[in-house]
Amino acid sequence: MEIQKRIDDNRGSFFIEKDGRQVAELDFVIKENILDAVHTGVRPELEGQGIASRLFDEMVNFAREKGYKVKPTCPYIDVKFKRDPDGFSDVVYKP
Repeated sequence: MEIQKRIDDNRGSFFIEKDGRQVAELDFVIKENILDAVHTGVRPELEGQGIASRLFDEMVNFAREKGYKVKPTCPYIDVKFKRDPDGFSDVVYKP
């Protein structure tokens, strides 16, 4: 399953489609070089397969490429950053 990216103005999403329907997403808003990760979701039938983690990795790589800091509004993203604070210190937004 391939991760796709969609950005419209300041809103965006990393997502995966299966059989023509979206089955996983990580939604964000970009404002002044801050990527606010607001939601991560995976359909129940695909949970436990590491899909949310793949979306997270894609988002972190994108943020690093663009020089964005990530504001972890989404609880899943917040937990991922807290599990490895040193590994993500370059991208985590600190107000």
